[in-house]
Amino acid sequence: MKTRDITLMAVMLALLIICSQISIPMWPVAITLQTFAVLLIGMLLKPQEALIVTTFYTILGLVGLPVFSGFSGGINSFLSPSFGFIVSFIPASHVTSLLSRKSNSSLKQFIIAGIVATIVIYAIGVPYLGFILNLVLNLSKSVAQIMQIGMTPFLIGDSIKLIFASLVAVRLTKIVRLNYRPL
Repeated sequence: MKTRDITLMAVMLALLIICSQISIPMWPVAITLQTFAVLLIGMLLKPQEALIVTTFYTILGLVGLPVFSGFSGGINSFLSPSFGFIVSFIPASHVTSLLSRKSNSSLKQFIIAGIVATIVIYAIGVPYLGFILNLVLNLSKSVAQIMQIGMTPFLIGDSIKLIFASLVAVRLTKIVRLNYRPL
């Protein structure tokens, strides 16, 4: 791994941490710019680098550094209703990276990769949210209620973040991928 790659990974990690703090508090999951950062990480980094950045972010938060939304962190984050979304960033960034490299990284390809990654985020985050709400907090929420709490309020914003990340990636990809050979 070259110094340039490590530097770009550090910049993307910093972007994820910053985007985690730009939030609108809601219960049980805040609206943040994290998904924008995760999508951009996948669109701009190589698959293994995207995995490293999002895994490192998760580990930093779990060991107590205040990198999660609202400057939170620590092992208790594992019991947070939003933790499933944080964990989902790891496979979502990897999938985005893999799919972003299947062609010439056009806007269409980035949007398709972002849609798949968003599905991965919801597929992991929403069931985890339901698990925490029902089995840990004993709130007895139905599947429909969990979807209404953990997905519905986020669909429009996540769609906007996906399009914006795709547009930014199209502009930055030539700069970031200099001397990079696709898989």
